[in-house]
Amino acid sequence: MDTLITPLLSQLTDRLNSGDLGLVELAYERAAERHEGQLRRSGDPYITHPVEVASMVAAAGADPATICAALLHDIVDGPDFNLGCLGSEFGTEITGLVANVTAMDRGGPVPTDDRVLLLKLFDRLHNMRTIEHMAPHKQRQKSLHTLEWFVPLARRLDLASVADELQSLAHARLDPGPAFTAVRAASVILPASARRRYLHEWSAELATLPTERRAYVVELLRGVPALAVVLWRPQAHSLVRTLLTTAFATLLRPWLVLTPPLAWLTYQLTRSSPADALAFVLTVPPALSALITRIRTRLGLEQHRDTEAD
Repeated sequence: MDTLITPLLSQLTDRLNSGDLGLVELAYERAAERHEGQLRRSGDPYITHPVEVASMVAAAGADPATICAALLHDIVDGPDFNLGCLGSEFGTEITGLVANVTAMDRGGPVPTDDRVLLLKLFDRLHNMRTIEHMAPHKQRQKSLHTLEWFVPLARRLDLASVADELQSLAHARLDPGPAFTAVRAASVILPASARRRYLHEWSAELATLPTERRAYVVELLRGVPALAVVLWRPQAHSLVRTLLTTAFATLLRPWLVLTPPLAWLTYQLTRSSPADALAFVLTVPPALSALITRIRTRLGLEQHRDTEAD
């Protein structure tokens, strides 16, 4: 037996039967075959990564299928691998977990199976523990993504210690000095949906600038407010339309607001000049009524009312 897998099997001996232990060992053998000759950026054999992920998943109390999927989660990389071969040896459950992890890595939808999320969480944890071997801008991008996605995921899965460790590891890579701190603070005014993408781009730029960082940050800070206006504009337009639609939903609503000031103005005009008051009553309310009708038509409310009447 390979000594690399021995600690994991020892960890599982008390809670898995011999059949499940044999399946875990087989998963390790297939992963070791697939990753033979591959190295991580640290120079360690690649197989050490899935073994570490499987050990963490096992320590979290995962079932045998999830532990096997942890060992196999990276073997699909490359054009010459057929998932059907995996299914013939490990069945549909383990193959499905591996396929979902792979799909998620390639930008697919977030799966509903928490076991897949658990695999991705511990995959990220091990990668964050060895992140110093990545390029600086990649470290910052991965750390930002960790804070925004994986830390909340760990808390949702009730893994507070994992969330705390991920947060600590990420913050350690996101403290390059006042330049990025200023940029990160300025990004608060951007919509949350766009903030991460721009922070990723800016952190990558800062990481590749050996000099002129101050000038870059100054120009960036000048441009952030204008960028925020552009990004918020569609949402602001939608909000204004929603407010107007609510205010003009019925013909009565705008008149409930307009009638008191119109009555007060009419009263004041009557005291000084009844003729002016009469002219006011004959011109202003009809003009306002026409304006209300135009607004309701623009909002599609008049058309909707006519359709209902038909």
